[in-house]
Amino acid sequence: MNRLTVSKSIALTVGAICIVFAYNYNKSATYKISGPIYGTYWQLVSTEYISDPLKQSIEGELARIDLIASNYKESSELSKINAAPLGEEIDISSDMYSLLSYAEQLYQITDGLYDVTVGSLVIENGFGPANTANQNTIPVSKERFDLISNNRIIKNDNFQFDLSSIAKGYAVDSIAKLLINSNRNNFLIDIGGEIIVNGSKHGVPWVIGIQDPSSLQNQSIIEISRTGFLAVATSGEYRNTNINDAGEIISHTFNPINEESLLDKSYSVTVASEESSMRADAWATALNVLGPDRGIKLANSNSVSAMYLIEKDNIIMKSKYWNYSD
Repeated sequence: MNRLTVSKSIALTVGAICIVFAYNYNKSATYKISGPIYGTYWQLVSTEYISDPLKQSIEGELARIDLIASNYKESSELSKINAAPLGEEIDISSDMYSLLSYAEQLYQITDGLYDVTVGSLVIENGFGPANTANQNTIPVSKERFDLISNNRIIKNDNFQFDLSSIAKGYAVDSIAKLLINSNRNNFLIDIGGEIIVNGSKHGVPWVIGIQDPSSLQNQSIIEISRTGFLAVATSGEYRNTNINDAGEIISHTFNPINEESLLDKSYSVTVASEESSMRADAWATALNVLGPDRGIKLANSNSVSAMYLIEKDNIIMKSKYWNYSD
């Protein structure tokens, strides 16, 4: 064998090794993109390539929903509704209709303990944008609002909407639909802890960690393994707190009946949904307000997959529909 033949053989062998290495790498690789949004973060992990145009579409959709549901942007649809006069028909988008109609359904189911008219109450306690607060607003609405067909609303009280308990979930749903429509079927999308997984991670399940409510670290104590579509949302009072004028520690979630911050900060509640992240997001907040005993009963009567992690005695309470972890 002459030198030329040997050189060619070595080149072919090295080339084959490189091809095999590249194939194996791509077979196990994941593509990650992320950024800031809604005062928090978003991140996408996919086993399929995310092109620059697709990333731009994702960022565009996140920005579009921000201009619908943000109470921090004075130019958002939500801020304009909050500033609108009472008793007049206000044009709304189909997205806003979807958000408000589901929120009002949950208001009825929870006997008023899930309420998106608490915007002024949230702002007054230091958890919202004071610069967008309107004059002489009430903490919680009793007269509520009327949805007229699917594109108009009438406000019956001078309240302010706060959609922070449902809008991130809605955005996660929207990005998941965008990915699936783009033939990207294996991904994990996370917006500030509201998560959807779909498909698999190169043939193995995606793993979602549930935060320990007693820990200030990003430390999971329970993991959900899932192949296929699943939305997961967790609500709790263990991080987002303020000190009020009386020197008391208050949390970001309020009971709309007594208009007080939740006192019990010893638990978190996680909701899993095979329907949508919006549903999981809103239900997690609702069940957080209700607390474990009442929450489990309501979850059972409404086919909701819920799990409470209670710091005291390390108790775990699950609804009868929860089957996503050991």
